[in-house]
Amino acid sequence: MIIQQLTDLGFSDKEAKAYLALLEYGTQPASVIARKTGFPKATVLFLFENLLKKGYVQRSQKGRVLYFYADPIDLDQEKKKELSSQQQILQKVIPLLSEFKNPFSSPPKVLFFEGLDGCRKAYSALLESETPIYEFCAHNDLERMGVDFMKDFIHERAKKKIMLYAITEHTKMHASYKPKNKSQYRDMRMFPSSIGTLFSSISIFDNKVLLLNLHHDMFGISIESKEFSETLKTIHHLAWEGC
Repeated sequence: MIIQQLTDLGFSDKEAKAYLALLEYGTQPASVIARKTGFPKATVLFLFENLLKKGYVQRSQKGRVLYFYADPIDLDQEKKKELSSQQQILQKVIPLLSEFKNPFSSPPKVLFFEGLDGCRKAYSALLESETPIYEFCAHNDLERMGVDFMKDFIHERAKKKIMLYAITEHTKMHASYKPKNKSQYRDMRMFPSSIGTLFSSISIFDNKVLLLNLHHDMFGISIESKEFSETLKTIHHLAWEGC
């Protein structure tokens, strides 16, 4: 877990392992960390030189031996400096990049999303909706995006008072949502399981339609089309009256 978090911060896998070993064993020469990690000494020296340049580790010398030391406070301070510097660069470069953008170009009308992160990004777009959301919902699969993610999503949608009209299969899980429908800005109608099962979710909002499949392969398709969204909204209304 901690290795993954360090790589998310920009460490390579080997850098993360060497850094953690240095934290664990304290001030040490590269030879000791090499034995602890199983990396060649030359590799450890190379890794520490990279981390030294970034300010994540410190170096001292006793006689002819180089010693290295790591303190998480250094990492915290350097990362904050990097973020501040990147933010300043962004503020300067975004206006310049905007000048390069073709004023006659428009965003693509169909967007594809893959994997867990892609599906989360696609579904989070619903939080920007200026209209109610009409949904054919497969909650069993939506929860594959993570309990915490869905809790935060529902909380944010309710905070923004974006109403959800969901059509879904009658299950114990869906029935358990009913007491919180009002506070979570949700109205739900359920159809009997004998009719069928929803393996994918379809969300209709603004002038967009989001198809989200999490059953096996995780992917999403977002389509921006007033006519298409109105057509599916009409189908939703018909199904709503029939539930």
